[in-house]
Amino acid sequence: MENKKHETIRERVEKRKAENRKIKSLNFSSFLIDVKHNPMILIGLGGSALFTSLAGLLIGFAPHRADGVITFFGGNGVADVVIGVFFGILYAMMFPILGEWGVYYWHKKASLRDEGNPWQAWISYSMLTLTAIFMTITAVFASTILVSLLGTFTAYVTIPRSAQVWTVTIIPVGLALHAFANIWYDHKSRAAEERRELERELQTTELEAEGRIRQAKVRAKELAAIAHAEEYERISENEARVAGKDKARMAWNHDKIELGAEKVVEMERPPRAPVPEVVEHDRNNGSHPS
Repeated sequence: MENKKHETIRERVEKRKAENRKIKSLNFSSFLIDVKHNPMILIGLGGSALFTSLAGLLIGFAPHRADGVITFFGGNGVADVVIGVFFGILYAMMFPILGEWGVYYWHKKASLRDEGNPWQAWISYSMLTLTAIFMTITAVFASTILVSLLGTFTAYVTIPRSAQVWTVTIIPVGLALHAFANIWYDHKSRAAEERRELERELQTTELEAEGRIRQAKVRAKELAAIAHAEEYERISENEARVAGKDKARMAWNHDKIELGAEKVVEMERPPRAPVPEVVEHDRNNGSHPS
């Protein structure tokens, strides 16, 4: 039974490694391989990314046309230039990543989904559709911003308010949407199910081990209490009689004094012989009584 369990875990690990290898194939190299077989991917996504990157740069550079003259960064200060360049580059990178690369990313996620997994299919194709819509709208607004700055058409003299609101809100909304969709996609994967199953098995094992430890502690305390009682019984049987005899002897000695036993013994002793007195004249003659 134990060998079967280990074999099952090993098989799950191998499946998870295979799934990880499939996920790792989603990189720039795979994009180049797909472009080689489908050049329109590069043309469509690359052209759209060009417009959105330019729109991102223009947001940071803050160009403004007045009387036929275009000014940048909203002022002449160095701080305006530094901040404008920073955010211009940031927007120029984020727009294509969330839009054009997001379309390709979810296209590959749909292709690499687990077989027979409707959740992953629904998530990947929904995100593919939403990302394509966002990419298209962003590219249209980017083109509108560029034309407005060039002043080519009278219909686009100023940047529409909708384009301004869209370019400001699409990045945080896109980041949150991509993060949530990726977490949900991974949660519904077979690899995640296997990880959860292994975690449940580990948790069960840990709970069983903790229970066995608690039982062992209780049993140890019981054995210690029993050994204490048995040893106390053994010592008391051997030492109680001796302690009782000593206690009785001390009590009798105390009671014997109260009973006058010491006086009786003193009276029963034989009287001492009297010491003869020396006569004065005998002392002077140096003679002693016989």
